[in-house]
Amino acid sequence: MPFRLGVSPPVDRATTRHLWLLLILTVFIQGAMYLAYPLPVTNDDDNQAAQSYLIDELLSGKLLIGNVRYNTGYAFIMAPVRALTGVLGRLDDRAFLLVQMLAYSAIPFMVYDMMRRRFDGRAAFITALVVLVDPFSLQWAHFQLPEWLIAVVAVSALWLATLAWSARRKRRLTLVALAAIGLGLMTIARLNFAPLVAIFGGSFLFWRHIRLGQRLTLFALVGVLSAGILALYVLLIQIPSTGSSRLSCTSGTTLLSAAHHKGLPLRASNGPHSARYAALLTLKDEQNATIKPGNYQYWRIPGPWVSKAAQEAFFAGATGELQEEITIYFPAELFSHLGPCPLDTLLTDVALEAIALHASKFALEILQAIFSMVILHPSELTFPPQYLEGPQDIAFIGEGALGFYRAESDLYNGHRVWKPGIVLYSHLFPILNLLKLLTPIAIIAACWKRDWLLVTTVILFIISLTVIATAATEEPRYFAMVTPLGSMLVGWFLAEVIQRISSAQPRNRGGRQAQHNSP
Repeated sequence: MPFRLGVSPPVDRATTRHLWLLLILTVFIQGAMYLAYPLPVTNDDDNQAAQSYLIDELLSGKLLIGNVRYNTGYAFIMAPVRALTGVLGRLDDRAFLLVQMLAYSAIPFMVYDMMRRRFDGRAAFITALVVLVDPFSLQWAHFQLPEWLIAVVAVSALWLATLAWSARRKRRLTLVALAAIGLGLMTIARLNFAPLVAIFGGSFLFWRHIRLGQRLTLFALVGVLSAGILALYVLLIQIPSTGSSRLSCTSGTTLLSAAHHKGLPLRASNGPHSARYAALLTLKDEQNATIKPGNYQYWRIPGPWVSKAAQEAFFAGATGELQEEITIYFPAELFSHLGPCPLDTLLTDVALEAIALHASKFALEILQAIFSMVILHPSELTFPPQYLEGPQDIAFIGEGALGFYRAESDLYNGHRVWKPGIVLYSHLFPILNLLKLLTPIAIIAACWKRDWLLVTTVILFIISLTVIATAATEEPRYFAMVTPLGSMLVGWFLAEVIQRISSAQPRNRGGRQAQHNSP
């Protein structure tokens, strides 16, 4: 069965009614979330604090914010927003949060339009509704992290491609070019998003309703524009900032962490690189040159962060007892004395030695990790899926006028929160999250349907989870960037089930009536 050709149906009364209902529900749900949860403090979250630091650097006129640890795409995109909201003084964070939530709220509407063009209005509304009420996805626009922004761009790219499906050649090129530019920027926001760009471009090769030459042109356009944006960033920002073209020198750390969390034995006897690493871990730093929170500028130095004399003294110093088991995968002292990029190479080699010795176990653990992320199994994830705090995590201070309190917690420092919204969200989270259990079935059904949009969504979703499961731990903030794709598949599947049930009922009633009237 070939991929079906999508159409652009007219906007009728049903569509208008769906859009109004979707808008009302969006305002209600996102409004409640906005009142309940303000933008949290970033001091205790190194990842958020780093993004805030990079935005401040940009606002002070420093464009060379490239480094070998933190992604900078989010900072470049959100710095202008921070500049605009900054004029509001104390309302700065509230306005900044509002912009992020408004941008994220566009996802259900783009999903609705895509599904309406590929299927019908009812399927579109059910799918958009499931995407809208996904509690796991709702929380990410409340953090200064790139995941929510990547999710918006990923869905936008699919939406633009859906518009391009039935567009004329010139407009088709424009729409795909816009998608490619957004995907290129998101690669800078998170480097492990790059494989999804390749899959997105390759999906155009299955557009059988246009000539092969046009398909190849779309494929090349995505590759040239997205790779070109990344190359320009490397040439104009990364190399002048760091002196190196490497975008990340912490991938070895995440890979070694992944191997450790998957139960692979990390031992000095695994190989020469493991033996060297175990020996380095025995060195003691008399000056205690460890990584301190806030020292983000050091990550612009790919080599040693200490003087030559301090480095020589460290490596010539007394060693401790050599341990067979290697349990440290973020060695602060070695980052300072060896340098993040040389250390990254070593940690990668250490992880690969462990993986080579236990390849079958590593492969099985990858499959298990993918499944855990697909169904969002709380007990199997590195961190709990709900990052926004529940009522049990917050000290509510004040009289509570209309349910508003001052909050003291890990995320808040006197911020005004709305307790009823926090209680409702925290209670509904595990209930609504049960829809994730349908994701495996929805994936199989989508592949069976062989619709271009559904199959592309499945591949983007699964490959992203595979990359995360292979090279990192199944931390929820990592796979949050593609979670709306999984919800979209679940919503479509529920719409299909409802459609089949409703279409079968008239036949059953007719059959019973005929049997009743027969002699």
